[in-house]
Amino acid sequence: MPSNESSTDARPIDAHGAPSASAHAWTHTPSAAFDTLAHTLRDAFTSLGRELVAIKPSAARSRFATQAMLSVALAVALAYAFNLTNIWWAAISGFAVMQSKFSACAQRGVHRVLGTVAGALLGAVAGPLIGDVPWLFVPLLGVIAGVSVYRALVSDAGYAWVLGAVTSLMVTFEAHRLASASATATFALLRVGEVMVGTFACVAVSALFHAGVQQYRKSRGAATMPEAQAAATADRVDGRNPVTAQTVTVMPSDASLAVQTLEATHTARAEQAAHAMRKRLAWQSAWAVMILASLAYVWDLPGFAQAMVTAIAVVILPASALSQPTRRPIVTRMVQRLLGCVLAGAASLALLPLVGDDPLACMLALCVGVWLGCHVQTGSQGASYVGRQFTIAFLMVFVQDHQWSSDPMPAAMRLVGILGGIAVLAVVIAIGTARTERRAMP
Repeated sequence: MPSNESSTDARPIDAHGAPSASAHAWTHTPSAAFDTLAHTLRDAFTSLGRELVAIKPSAARSRFATQAMLSVALAVALAYAFNLTNIWWAAISGFAVMQSKFSACAQRGVHRVLGTVAGALLGAVAGPLIGDVPWLFVPLLGVIAGVSVYRALVSDAGYAWVLGAVTSLMVTFEAHRLASASATATFALLRVGEVMVGTFACVAVSALFHAGVQQYRKSRGAATMPEAQAAATADRVDGRNPVTAQTVTVMPSDASLAVQTLEATHTARAEQAAHAMRKRLAWQSAWAVMILASLAYVWDLPGFAQAMVTAIAVVILPASALSQPTRRPIVTRMVQRLLGCVLAGAASLALLPLVGDDPLACMLALCVGVWLGCHVQTGSQGASYVGRQFTIAFLMVFVQDHQWSSDPMPAAMRLVGILGGIAVLAVVIAIGTARTERRAMP
């Protein structure tokens, strides 16, 4: 379901829509940067509080949350039935594919499966060849991240690019750890299986709800518009006269031509800004992944796979934010992801000892957590990304690998990996911003 993200920037803007000289000074001092971060964090907490207060949702929000909850529960149950290795990955697929409309859900499911298969093939082939060659291992992961982020921001199949990058990074990273081509291929096949199980669960639940809603409307006698009314509506939409069925041509005046020229100029500048932002985000993600890959190569910490995934997921901004002459959207996204992950980690680590190893209690707690996260995600108070990241992180740390367990260590390691990815990406962005502003100074 599309997130309701919005971003604002208090920096002054000049007549051409770019930050003025005082806007650059706005970011130079550490105190100003700290104030901005504190303001963004305060906004995230305030938005989250408003969503939690409005606990009585609409019918559409309740339907989406219920679908996501049932999808995750079915994905987990199927993953256990098939004895899959990483149950949490199937659970994430069951949640991440869910959309408010069945057609969008099915399309997203196809993109997730195709991207996962492509990434698994790349990782299974390249991983064993370069896993023990750091001067190839590290740059290749950076190239995968950078190219995938750029393509994800320009392509209609952006979600497939993201999943391809995420899967190839994880499989290549495991190839370095496993040091065996057959073991790497097995890991890649399991990853594809987990994604397919979760995606199937999500699409199946969405299809059942879609069929149920259609049947309900039909039983209530909700008929479509009469053909004549539908034709008239189509004519109005197409810009034709509904009486004569002829296209109405309006000759532009000098004033309208001037307005069109001005709009074209602003559109061209917005496209240039968006292109520059896409390149910047791709480079930042690539550098963050290379730094994380280097650290993972030296210390071999298990949580670093999630860190590399985080370095990609955070920079996938909505199209509306790419043309803005500000870094506020990425800062807001990072803060909200951090807040969602911390809250999910705290909730999961608190629940694990309480539910113990009881499957029924664990499944009930899982459903409640997913429903609550979806409630926040589908709200309109500005905390949508907090809700989405809360749900994903909750699934990552609450759902165990092989069986329900109250052992907090796997959850803690995954949470540390997520926070580590955010921290490294923040450092990369801060260094890049400082260098850009230094070059811009007279």
